[in-house]
Amino acid sequence: QTTSGAADIPGPGTGAGGQGDGFGAGGNGDGRGAGDPDATPPRWIRGDIRDSDYPEDLADAGVGGRVTVLYLVETNGRVSDCDVVGSSGVPRLDALTCRLIRERFRFRPSRSGAGKPVPALIRESHEWVFERINP
Repeated sequence: QTTSGAADIPGPGTGAGGQGDGFGAGGNGDGRGAGDPDATPPRWIRGDIRDSDYPEDLADAGVGGRVTVLYLVETNGRVSDCDVVGSSGVPRLDALTCRLIRERFRFRPSRSGAGKPVPALIRESHEWVFERINP
């Protein structure tokens, strides 16, 4: 297609970086690329990952790790996409982290300099660590 994707030779399409006004990577298009410098970040309202969410079998085995995720907060304050950008090395914990963030986290959305709700990306890490306390 002339409007998307990658090719061996340059074409008239917009490609991966092209046009738009979103928070994306930008590129050579006429978009704002890195985002609106006057935008306000999303504000967390509720939702968390609790110790009780730790799968018992993994906790008992001492299996854990740090998961780094990148997720999209939509204009309605809900998380729609979540990608693991730094694995814990334990696929179940990686998937669980994203599932809980999508299901539970709620935000006041980011707003453009003009006050319009806009999508925003958040990058954060969660540490799954089990410590047994001896009585």
